[in-house]
Amino acid sequence: MCPARIRQPAPPENFDQLLQLAAEVCDLPIARITVWENDRIELRAQYGLRDDNFSTGWDHAIQGDELLEVPDTTRDERFAGAPEVTGPSHIRFYAGVPLISPARKRLGTLAFMDTAPRMLHAGQRQRMHVVAHQVMVHFELRRQGIELEKLATRLNQANAELREQADHLKQAQHIAAVGSWKYLIGEDVLRLSDEILYMFGIRSEDFGGSLPAFLDLVHPEDRPAVNVAKDMAVREGHASVRCRVIRPSGETRHFEIIARLFTDENARPYLAGTTQDITERKASEDKIHQLAYYDTLTGLPNRRHVLDRIDHLVAMRQRITHDGALLFIDLDNFKTLNDTHGHDKGDLMLKAVAERLQSCVRHYDCVGRFGGDEFVVLLENIGDSPQDCATHAMHVARKIVGALNKPYDLGGLPYRSTPSIGIAIIDGEATSTGELLKRADMAMYRAKSEGRNAIRFFSPSMQQLFNARAAMESELREALATGGFCLHYQPQVDLDGSIVGAEALLRWEHPRRGLVYPAEFVPLAEEAGLIMDIGRWLLEESCRQLVNWSAHPFTASLALSVNVSVRQFRHPGFVSQVKDIIAATGADAGKLKIEITESLLIQDLEDTKRKMLELKAMGLRFSLDDFGTGYSSLAYLQRLPLDQLKIDQSFVQDVATNQNDAAITRAIISLGHNLGLSVIAEGVETMDQQVFLVREGCQNFQGYLHHRPLSATMFDAFARSRGH
Repeated sequence: MCPARIRQPAPPENFDQLLQLAAEVCDLPIARITVWENDRIELRAQYGLRDDNFSTGWDHAIQGDELLEVPDTTRDERFAGAPEVTGPSHIRFYAGVPLISPARKRLGTLAFMDTAPRMLHAGQRQRMHVVAHQVMVHFELRRQGIELEKLATRLNQANAELREQADHLKQAQHIAAVGSWKYLIGEDVLRLSDEILYMFGIRSEDFGGSLPAFLDLVHPEDRPAVNVAKDMAVREGHASVRCRVIRPSGETRHFEIIARLFTDENARPYLAGTTQDITERKASEDKIHQLAYYDTLTGLPNRRHVLDRIDHLVAMRQRITHDGALLFIDLDNFKTLNDTHGHDKGDLMLKAVAERLQSCVRHYDCVGRFGGDEFVVLLENIGDSPQDCATHAMHVARKIVGALNKPYDLGGLPYRSTPSIGIAIIDGEATSTGELLKRADMAMYRAKSEGRNAIRFFSPSMQQLFNARAAMESELREALATGGFCLHYQPQVDLDGSIVGAEALLRWEHPRRGLVYPAEFVPLAEEAGLIMDIGRWLLEESCRQLVNWSAHPFTASLALSVNVSVRQFRHPGFVSQVKDIIAATGADAGKLKIEITESLLIQDLEDTKRKMLELKAMGLRFSLDDFGTGYSSLAYLQRLPLDQLKIDQSFVQDVATNQNDAAITRAIISLGHNLGLSVIAEGVETMDQQVFLVREGCQNFQGYLHHRPLSATMFDAFARSRGH
């Protein structure tokens, strides 16, 4: 940004008042606002100093992202030779906050100045950011073009907030304990004011009057910092330090000491400054830090804290040879615990997991919670080679798996859980924090997709799979937006070969791969949160098809079976979604049959039963798909309002040649009849299979023996040809 002279327009209404309040709030005599307009810096408003010759050399802050603090401009090369330093303005201190809009546009700078060198304390820095936010509010209101009268009202409200802060500051300064001191360097004589002696809890006659006497009062851990600050003040002209002082009563208080270098009339150097009791402020800052960097539930470092640690380790890895590792941990099926037993049990679980994770690592390793049921473990200095590092990381991961597999007692509720863990190694390869997290997350996803309760390392092949998964997710979203899905219908027939219904089978019409089957994309759709949208489309299209069939005599009596995924059925809005779709399409609910799987039943039987009964009351029917492949139980078969059992094709395939499959199939048919349920066999491809099924009492069939799945148009033609 090239230096240029500032053009000084008339300051807009309320900005002068704003700056006056800003100066009071931040306890600094000079404040100004500059803006970046028309490729140049222009002065918008100024308080405390009127100098038309101020140059843009004073706006270095606009180029950064954080507060720029210059304690002494005469010692900073950025201000070398500036007339504001050498001339009558003699500005010695500068602090600037860049004004950056929510859209990351640089609008200008809010700056504070003083004619003497100084050091900011944490409270001043915090207030500067608050004031900068208020300035951004002013700019944003003007940018939005709010009417002048309303704008003035909003600005006055913002100024009132600043005025209130200024009043609080004045009261705080009045109440705060502040004292002065003077240290004669050559004579080692330290003079403390009565205020400081009172704050330290000592009498003047009990104080030795030297630096060593003061250091005896300072907490042993803070004495080196005090000596460093003293040397810096002598060398550079100013310094500040925070330390703890132990009173004779044993109470520990926190103090901030500010020092400046002076010379007396005889050119002898001495240090002088102020000491302020900041115990309450330090407690507030610690609380703010705790809230900002630690998880309130578990007490572990939060995402922000962990990212800072990873940033530091990645940066250090460029200078040291020791490797590290990042473990990304996700609790398997944690949502089920929350849904079935409540969030209070889930919170107990998360606290217990946090304690177990900490017990599995060294005291200086970082265990953090990223949110929800996601945890991370950052291991440092665990090897001189990637192989050693991987060995150590695997040892820790196995230890974690063992700890988290042990049973939990969640307020009287016995519970078991497992983790999926992904590991990314921090080695010599130049890797950013974001890339490292992505690798660990990919490895965790691989562990989860391969059965859970597992550990996986990141590998290049995993990256390729991730890229392919990301591309497919993007294509799925595009298919949803552009109508890229279709339904095929496989006929279901009775003993006479008459069509009694069909199963709606979802297909993805991929522009390059052709028809893609659900097994390839439904799991990803569930992970990506797209299953409700896809499921809604499937239900709507199925109901529209039922309406179309009702207009023709050869299809009017047909029922249509629709598969519903576990996540779709579990969604709180599933029942209302089905009701809305039936109402909107006008479909006959009695012709719609929902196919559910046994895995759905074992998770939350009562919730499943409630939803089924609510939909059953509308006329919908239910078929239990893939029966016999899961946790088949008479208990839930008797309690649920089912209409049909569907024999899985894995049993039908070898039913004529395998005695075990034949026995299971025979038992399912008998069970269905005894419970008053109809039975349908899927995957019927040969006459031998059909003969066996008919002989055992099965009356409905679906499979290639009767017909492959058909498009809507082809299905209508097939039904017409069969005389329906």
